[in-house]
Amino acid sequence: MTGYMKKYNYTAFLLILLLALSCKSKQQTAAPVYQIGIGGSIIGYQEQPLIDSILQTALDYEALYTLLDDIKPMSSVKLYRFPLANPDSARQTSANIVDREKHGRHLDRLYAVQQAVNRIDFPDLKFVLVPYKSAQDSFRIVQLSVVRISSLDSLLQAKEAFFGQFGLVPGADPATVVSTIENAGRYERNRGYGYLFGYPDYAVDFFIEAAVESAKAKKILPRKFFQIPVYAREAGSFTYAYPEDHTPTAAIDSTIYYRSGKVLEKYKNIRNNYLNADSTVRAYQLLQDMYKQSPSIIDK
Repeated sequence: MTGYMKKYNYTAFLLILLLALSCKSKQQTAAPVYQIGIGGSIIGYQEQPLIDSILQTALDYEALYTLLDDIKPMSSVKLYRFPLANPDSARQTSANIVDREKHGRHLDRLYAVQQAVNRIDFPDLKFVLVPYKSAQDSFRIVQLSVVRISSLDSLLQAKEAFFGQFGLVPGADPATVVSTIENAGRYERNRGYGYLFGYPDYAVDFFIEAAVESAKAKKILPRKFFQIPVYAREAGSFTYAYPEDHTPTAAIDSTIYYRSGKVLEKYKNIRNNYLNADSTVRAYQLLQDMYKQSPSIIDK
């Protein structure tokens, strides 16, 4: 081989090597994509921790029974507390309540949560952020909930005698339903949330009756609580009250309890497969894998 050819081959080799290194460098510096939502949405790397944190909280608590089944048409996931409310009644006519310099970081945090919630994309589920009507001094509570849309439609149909008064019918947007109930009168709000949270009719009726009687007597009436375990704790999450003299029944209470138990066992069996080194859960991937395996996901 001539010197010219050797030189040519060596130059060509260097060019190929430089091109390969360049491509590898571009791959490493490109913004990584975490995963693609069931509906086609793309989740960026920076959004991953917040989304996983939200979904882990949902799965570890009562929202498990909305995410993996239709036991609860709606579940509360998390409450956020921001010092954004107006505590001064004299300023109710003012257009300038929130100051960017003073409250900007709280608005930015709320914006980040809202954007993360908007990215969560699974069939038949809708995550909604709804501010509480009542403020606590200067603090506004914002409730993050998850709604199973098909269950909500069934509930609006079954309880149209109640929900119809607000103009709510099957097909209504979940955020509209939750906002309407949140801003309803005291007893309508309590009844509406009771139905949405999947409590039995008798427990919802008792809760309203007890609230009325407690207001008259100026004290809380005696009651017992039916506790359904979640992953994070045995009691205090999926819970409803019932009269002291009532005995829970197999047809209603036991059915909810054992259905929930099967869902919880399913979650326990797969949760460890998605643990990170710091014991957090790759919750989005867990849900994504479950929906890929079974689009309906609900065991009937």
